[in-house]
Amino acid sequence: MRVRVSRLAVFMSRNGQLVCDVPDRHRQAGLRPAAWELLAYYTRWAEPRDEDAPLVKQLLGAGVLIEEGSPEHRQEDERSPWRSWGTAATYFHLATRTLDGERFVTAADDTARLRQKAEQEPEPEPFKRYDVPSIALPAPLALDSAIDRTLRERRTTRRFDDGAPVTLAQLSTALHWTGGVQHRFDVPGFGEAVLKASPSGGSRHPIEIYPVVRDVEGLAPGLYHYAADIHALEPLPGEAPDTETLLHWFGDQSFVPRAGVLFLYTAVLERSAWKYPTGRTYRAVYTELGHVSQTAYLTGAALGLGVFYTAAMRDEPVEEAFGLDWRHEIPLGINGFGVPHPLEAARQREMATGGEPGFSYARDEWDGLG
Repeated sequence: MRVRVSRLAVFMSRNGQLVCDVPDRHRQAGLRPAAWELLAYYTRWAEPRDEDAPLVKQLLGAGVLIEEGSPEHRQEDERSPWRSWGTAATYFHLATRTLDGERFVTAADDTARLRQKAEQEPEPEPFKRYDVPSIALPAPLALDSAIDRTLRERRTTRRFDDGAPVTLAQLSTALHWTGGVQHRFDVPGFGEAVLKASPSGGSRHPIEIYPVVRDVEGLAPGLYHYAADIHALEPLPGEAPDTETLLHWFGDQSFVPRAGVLFLYTAVLERSAWKYPTGRTYRAVYTELGHVSQTAYLTGAALGLGVFYTAAMRDEPVEEAFGLDWRHEIPLGINGFGVPHPLEAARQREMATGGEPGFSYARDEWDGLG
């Protein structure tokens, strides 16, 4: 057996102690001076020395060391975009990836925390201003009435009508504009490129859509993949997730299972990394997610559907259910679509014409106080 230090391990000094962070396990370990010297010896593959055996066993268990030929070794040696994006991008992704057993704070606990914090320190101001004379702008130009209405009525919806399914035509339209191909053109020397309704750096379009169908008229509940090139759905293996499963996947948020359909967004990393082999590309992937999600919001508003977005997600069970490998394709977040509850639809109509603004939450789901 030969061992070496894991390439995923990150070392830092904290209060005079060397600390090792193993981000894929969300573990940190303080290292004794004896371990410092040992790790220097095992920066390359080496047979464990007899005197190192107890400490090597501990460090293998903690993921600081890996064994040659192990799954961890194969994972590190496999070529993936993270190798060109560098240690910092890899570390950030793994450190912010939510594992299966991690807990999300409840709405009640979060509200209590924020109220206590507000008593101790003021909230940041919502606007930035400079101490210079301002220049008044003319009134905005009138937009096409349909565009004006869509932009004005775009709101987050979390209260849905349980008795009203999303129609198949609505789902088809939402997929067409959110992720479908709008134009194809030839790039000399590179082949075909595509344009979609949302912008993408270098026309790489790393984002994929996996519809999770709950209540769509004429379509069986289950997991699907949107084949954007042919505008079709591909059924995936496995049973349709029940309410408890969706709650576990997506941050224990009670409004998520009430949507008629969820769009799970992932990023196929090689598409962007092929052209942009720098760590900053990881930022661009999430920028593109924002573009796509806003397109989904506007399309939903135009279709008369309510839409929400959430990034609260336990990555591990989602990766397992959809067959995702974080080295190549990562889950990003979800948009949910559904028919708004009649009371919520009325509230939003009033809000669009100058009525009282507010959030789309039933009170017990907003702060847990009932």
